[in-house]
Amino acid sequence: MSHIELPPTPDPAFPSYECLSYAWGDASDRSEIYVGNRVIRVSRNLVESLVHLRHRELPRTMWIDSLCIDQGNMAERSKQVGRMSDIYSSADRVIVWLGPESEDSRLAMDTLIDLSRKIDVHLEDTNKFIPLDGDPETGRWCDYNYRLPFKDTQIKALCNLYNRAWFERLWVWQEIRLGIKRSIIRVGHDSLLWTRFWVISYFLYRKREYALGPAFFTIKNRLETVNDMMNNITQSPMQSLALRTCLSKCSEPRDRVYALMGITTDETMIKADYTLSVGDAYKDLVRQNLRQLGNLEILSVCSYLAKSREEMLTWVPDLRVPNRRKRWFDLDGAGEPPASATYVPPGTLETTGTRVDTVTSVHALPNSGTDNEIIDHLRRLAPVSLASQPYIAGGNTLDAYCRSFFANEFLDRYQPAGDFLLFNFMNFTQALGFFIADDPKSDPEALAFFVNTFTIQTAGRSLFTTRSGYVGLASDQAQLGDEVIHILGCRWPMLLRPVTEEGGESQYMVVGFVKWWSAYMHAQTKELQIQDPRLGPLPDGWRIKDHKEARLWNWYVNDDKEIETTTELKWRSDPRLTATALRDRGVVIEAFRLV
Repeated sequence: MSHIELPPTPDPAFPSYECLSYAWGDASDRSEIYVGNRVIRVSRNLVESLVHLRHRELPRTMWIDSLCIDQGNMAERSKQVGRMSDIYSSADRVIVWLGPESEDSRLAMDTLIDLSRKIDVHLEDTNKFIPLDGDPETGRWCDYNYRLPFKDTQIKALCNLYNRAWFERLWVWQEIRLGIKRSIIRVGHDSLLWTRFWVISYFLYRKREYALGPAFFTIKNRLETVNDMMNNITQSPMQSLALRTCLSKCSEPRDRVYALMGITTDETMIKADYTLSVGDAYKDLVRQNLRQLGNLEILSVCSYLAKSREEMLTWVPDLRVPNRRKRWFDLDGAGEPPASATYVPPGTLETTGTRVDTVTSVHALPNSGTDNEIIDHLRRLAPVSLASQPYIAGGNTLDAYCRSFFANEFLDRYQPAGDFLLFNFMNFTQALGFFIADDPKSDPEALAFFVNTFTIQTAGRSLFTTRSGYVGLASDQAQLGDEVIHILGCRWPMLLRPVTEEGGESQYMVVGFVKWWSAYMHAQTKELQIQDPRLGPLPDGWRIKDHKEARLWNWYVNDDKEIETTTELKWRSDPRLTATALRDRGVVIEAFRLV
């Protein structure tokens, strides 16, 4: 084992080395290896990788976390984790070890390699694929609705490959993003460039059943993970990464934060410290988000869970619990108000916002049972008679219930769809038909699609109504008396539970976010707008800067004080929605102490 100090700046004379990215595997299944004069017990998966990767005659220099970091020394571990970004980005390449060869792994790799020689993704329009070999048949493969001529054995082999443990790990996000330049994946003795593997994984993801048949749904999450690893690399706030990696696995809960520090585009001030409690490590993430982005969007990840209440503040997301929120597009429903909040040690977040309403009824939503049982339950909650009752926001109450059941995520809301390919979206009239039809069960296939879409959008949520007559979706922990409050810095209203501490001072626990309808659509042109047209012009000195993603978000610039790169990510802070500007508009802004 060699001890080499990384240079502070790139040095061509520095010895080349490779990094290994692998799944540790079963902690109880360990073997002994010799490192110098020492015997070290490591996982069997690591032993297998070393046997496959070592050269017969030439030495091979590799950085391997379980050998190069004393995992039991918290001080050393904290220091080395803080250097992961430098270690992986300085490496000659990263080797992704998926495991040894299996009965069908060579067939899977041969299929992927063959596809990588035939298909590429369009650089300007990633919704399009281009053939590489000039074969007309390959050109047809690039059509989303053309079924690929895969044999069942190929599909099974691909599914087995993507179901390997490596794709579950949290740390691999950082490892592959930082080492992307010449990285490869290895299965036994077969290999493929990571960049080509990603293109083909993306191709299979977009082709869906037309590539893999019904088996697509068994590896859909794995294909999404590969795509997300490479997506939005130049725009990756910590809060966004924490959401996108919530299903990835790690044995150390603090790594939910520390494993992302090397790939976030935030100028993070967090220091890896494994001596902190889990709650304090996650609290640092919220404070980092407030300092860096000037918003509190991360509060929407919070969900009041009694089992974690004793060790976790309610305004701190418990990242150990996979986020069940499903939101298809990152559009805002209440502008982008900058946060006006202060952290008060040891555990209070003083925020400002405005009261919206109070919860007067809560209804559990069915997320299990047969399709027939679920539609019967929903029709009892929303009988057809509601169609004759006017709704407070316009239209009728049955429409409002139907939109709530699907979080208002309907295909026709995004028409014209443009670049978006909206898989598994229903039309509103199609969904409404199940509430007004005499027999909603006459088409079992259509009902199955309805139920599947409903359960995706309402996982972990309940239906609620308010004192004013509104209906919406909130956390399944919602109770009567909870208050709907829009905290400045959040794009969605939050559900807060008032509590009175000693001394009579009102404080609030965060229950979760409330689904209010997102974005703005021009009624005549159907054009989707990213800001409320009622806001009017920007204050003097402010303008919206043009950039390549201008159709998705606004970058606000003050001509007297140009926003530089260090604060570029404060794009959600609309100067028309500060606490002062809202008060000038007559909005009642109050203080809310979150605990």
